[in-house]
Amino acid sequence: MKKALFVALALAAGSAVAAPYVHPANQSVSKATDAKTGGTLRLTVAGDFDTFNPLVAQGRPNIPELTDAGGLFTVDPYTYEYEGYMAQSFTQSPDKRTFTFTLRPELRWSDGQAITADDFISAFKIYAADEESNLYSYMSDNGKPVTFRKLGDRQLSITFPRATVQNLETISYLSPLPDHIFGRAFGNGGAAGVKAVRALWEINTDPSKLVVSGPFKVASYRRGERLTLTKNPQFGAWNKDSAGKALPYLDGLQYAVVKDQNAQLATFLAGNSDLHAPTNRDQLAQIVAAKNGGKLNVEVLANAGPAAAVDFLYFNWNKSSSPFKQTLFRNPRFRQAMSQLVNREQIIDQVLGGLGVAAYTSVYPLYSEWVAPNVDKYKFNPAAAAKTLDALGFTRRGADGIRVDSKGNRLSFTLNTNSENTRRQQIARIFADEAKKIGVEVKTSFVPFNQLLEVVYPESDAAKLNRQFDAAITGLGGGGFINPVGVASVFECGGDLNGYNQSSRCIAPWETQQLNLFYKSTAEFDQAKRRAIANQIQRLQVENQGLIYILSQNSHYAWDSKVQGEYPKKIATPLWASSYFGTRNIALTWLNR
Repeated sequence: MKKALFVALALAAGSAVAAPYVHPANQSVSKATDAKTGGTLRLTVAGDFDTFNPLVAQGRPNIPELTDAGGLFTVDPYTYEYEGYMAQSFTQSPDKRTFTFTLRPELRWSDGQAITADDFISAFKIYAADEESNLYSYMSDNGKPVTFRKLGDRQLSITFPRATVQNLETISYLSPLPDHIFGRAFGNGGAAGVKAVRALWEINTDPSKLVVSGPFKVASYRRGERLTLTKNPQFGAWNKDSAGKALPYLDGLQYAVVKDQNAQLATFLAGNSDLHAPTNRDQLAQIVAAKNGGKLNVEVLANAGPAAAVDFLYFNWNKSSSPFKQTLFRNPRFRQAMSQLVNREQIIDQVLGGLGVAAYTSVYPLYSEWVAPNVDKYKFNPAAAAKTLDALGFTRRGADGIRVDSKGNRLSFTLNTNSENTRRQQIARIFADEAKKIGVEVKTSFVPFNQLLEVVYPESDAAKLNRQFDAAITGLGGGGFINPVGVASVFECGGDLNGYNQSSRCIAPWETQQLNLFYKSTAEFDQAKRRAIANQIQRLQVENQGLIYILSQNSHYAWDSKVQGEYPKKIATPLWASSYFGTRNIALTWLNR
């Protein structure tokens, strides 16, 4: 009894101890004592934002991600170890399945309410119930649910169905939602609850009604013009620099909507934005020329390495309205031929000025030691592609030179990509030119990104069986470093990020094999054995070309010289760079005005 009492007292004493998260000094080139507060960082964004609601937000950047603090864990970029962020401390059970957390006592939402275990539990319930939410796939493992339990106002536990190498990574992705808003709307759950939470925070919502956890909150948004974020004072209560000063240093961020990459460059060259990520050699050269000519006072980090991202092309396997195309697109020999029409080296040379790396599997070239050997089996070879198309029955040519099969079906399809991305548009045009040379008509169509997402990933089951497109070029970025062969939502049939097959059943046997191998890899704690399984997955990908991987562009970063606080050189890599702010933590960024 005395021992139990002692433990209870110890927990009570611990709960009163202040424990803000201290951002390590080694994650900024600036000394904390040199950093100045105030000022607004100016940025550009390619498209309009569609929602304030984190459950329905698509595309990147999106406002919920810009205003979100993160989750229970963060990663030390020097040691690659996970450490507590919103969690003050945590323990792991001997079977490695259950994690128990104690939250920091200072956590607050932007409206001043404490961030508690209820905010995490409500979020997990909603993520698990809302099949369309971005985090739905993380709430189960191979069909078995992740479970969670509130242990107190500041204590909770998460239990996974299996011990996997990715459980810590998964936890780092899970962010809380304000229980007093989302939990209240969700009520008793079910379809009505999901509908209620998805209806919250539409883009016309008064920004003062929004509640966020991150360093900045929405001040105003004018569609087609500007998003303005202002400092969230509550963030600084639990986020400190190494000198104990509240973060962020900046007063706010301002995003101008500039719907063209060249126009975004022009904005930076004119000195009207502070950060820019050049997309090719020409953009990089223009910035360097402006710097060397004394027209622009900027810093440039060129060729930081391949981005943690990749572009790929895929065909729609769910097109019941066109049995001819559906059958054709499901044929791996057709896709192999199409891969042989992707002139990756020419694309890298012409589009990126040579500053990119060809990709052939789901492993980003950034993780070169994980790329399986001999994966370029179906690289550019028009003669081989033509021979395959002959074998598939497209031996005749019509009056326009396009191949036709014995039933009169023309070998013609439309290739879509997003209108904001000039790189992908150029890739599409080069592919179309090469295809035309051997009698394949590729019509290109460029539409806004959000519109493209709605076509590729429709919501209803019926629409998923008859998607209204032929082929598309999109891409993926981010992901983890522990098992960089991919994520379940790409490999699952009907998975959130599976572009070729949105039906809920696997159509080809290799899809099931790939998924099973992926699950096997996540349960393998020996890295050498895990890498061998990743190689098996990549061999399946290469032979079947579900996604026809194209390239990773090299990353380049430029910023106005007054912007301070970037990462030290050792960690200023694409692996640790932010999708939005480059090689810097926005909380540690400051302006030397």
